[in-house]
Amino acid sequence: GSNNWVVDGSKTTTGKPLLANDPHLALQIPSIWYENHLVGAGYEVTGVSFPGVPGVIIGHNAHIAWGVTNGFPDVQDLYIERLHPDNPHRYEFKGEWHDAEVVREEIRVKGREDPVIEEVVITRHGPIITNVLPEELRRDNAPLALRWTALEPGTLLYSVLRLQKASNWEEFTAALRHWDVPAQNFVYADVEGNIGYYLPGRIPVRARGIGLVPVPGWTGEYEWTGYIPFEELPHAFNPAEHYIATANNRVVGDDYPYFVSADWMNGYRARRIVDLLTAKEKLSADDYAAMHLDFYSLPGRAMARYIGALEPEDERCRQAVEAVRSWDHYLTPDSVGGTIFEAFQLQLLRLTFADKLGRELAEAYLGTGFHPTLAPTNAFMGRTSTVLLRLLENETSPWYTDAATGRERTREEILLLALERAVEELSEALGDDVGQWQWGRLHQATLAHPMGQVKPLDLVFNRGPFPIGGDTDTVCQAAFVPGQPYAPTSWVASYRQIVDLSDWERSQAIHTNGQSGRPGSPHYDDMIALWLKGKYHPMLWTRASIEREAEGKLRLEP
Repeated sequence: GSNNWVVDGSKTTTGKPLLANDPHLALQIPSIWYENHLVGAGYEVTGVSFPGVPGVIIGHNAHIAWGVTNGFPDVQDLYIERLHPDNPHRYEFKGEWHDAEVVREEIRVKGREDPVIEEVVITRHGPIITNVLPEELRRDNAPLALRWTALEPGTLLYSVLRLQKASNWEEFTAALRHWDVPAQNFVYADVEGNIGYYLPGRIPVRARGIGLVPVPGWTGEYEWTGYIPFEELPHAFNPAEHYIATANNRVVGDDYPYFVSADWMNGYRARRIVDLLTAKEKLSADDYAAMHLDFYSLPGRAMARYIGALEPEDERCRQAVEAVRSWDHYLTPDSVGGTIFEAFQLQLLRLTFADKLGRELAEAYLGTGFHPTLAPTNAFMGRTSTVLLRLLENETSPWYTDAATGRERTREEILLLALERAVEELSEALGDDVGQWQWGRLHQATLAHPMGQVKPLDLVFNRGPFPIGGDTDTVCQAAFVPGQPYAPTSWVASYRQIVDLSDWERSQAIHTNGQSGRPGSPHYDDMIALWLKGKYHPMLWTRASIEREAEGKLRLEP
């Protein structure tokens, strides 16, 4: 997940646009981002880059600024292939047999003399990935080929380099024509006062279906017929609302002529951002900074009404209910009511779904991916809160039933049981004093280094844990997988920027830890305290400012 938003000068204290972005990615050290100011050969641009990748991904040049969030389009399909019974390197398509491409991969493994050999079989749809799936997902070992836009030749870097030099909306959108993978929500502002939005990327048009389940690959019925034309991708320029905001939410209505996705994230963050953008007539950079650190929970507010209506007999449960009744719905690190809401919601999810779906399927439904490193989360991550709140509108439901006994339960019964289990869990974890159940005692962020996986190297390379607020649905996102509570191991604000189009020198930024990847450097972790507090450093722009503040110079000579 990520957030970005922009308002035009009619809604700012400066009379010029303000643009904000905070991409949400997994916590790590070194940071995924490297702050970068490039000058030379016609380039002058500042922001953040991925280390080793040319250009600035998020930032501004002398004329325009931009920020991105994941557009969450569906750009992957699985095809069930029909392989030749006598030759697994041949596959059927429209009644004819075709030779697959076979790539032999040699993987050297420490402690083994001979490499591991992996044969990758590639059909017209893509590589067959069945062997990398967990056993429970290999239905009859049917060969599944993955078609994915990222596996096709692309022009992303060409787009990035053109983006660096764009000076207006026309040049900006011309650069985005070549942005193919991954499809991103771009917000835009320029020094002339314009704002805009575009969702560039290759989003497939399917001959049949929408790609939610594996389809026959041999019939030709489910092929991609092309991509959504660039001119018809979602976009806006100087909208009448005078603002644009995205937060991985659904960006098209039912009347949009193309299928984009069924996997948008919850709209809570986007709704909250819009609420804050429209709450004041004029907005400042300080308002934006407060938004970046906003922990208000819209689903928490909705769930608190159900918790607050309960009348438990147990004294500690009554204290928990009182804490929720007095909660301001902000998931700050010192929030007690927020802790009870999170634990209650988790127990209610388990009571509602886990005993019906079974452990493995329930964990997947709650957002746990099939592999702790390759795919720690899945597309269901965060969806359950909206489903649960819709379900609770009914006083009775088959989902309230006790699956073990078959006994039907009312909504009040299952809510009381969830409360009792949450209080029991929190008592064991945090002690018997309800007043000491602060969210930051459970919800703690650790910046982990790959070398820190081996103890005692974690003491050298890792930083934290640090108490942190938020969850999946707060603007300041710090998401945890419900199946693996409560550490925010999924997504956090990996970088924050506020770009002031009235004066580049007043722009601000911060990322999670520091510019250096060396544990002995003072810049290995010198941004952590600022990041935790929602503070920033200046995005210096002029050469005079940079030279005045420079710590040193590094000259590379051939």
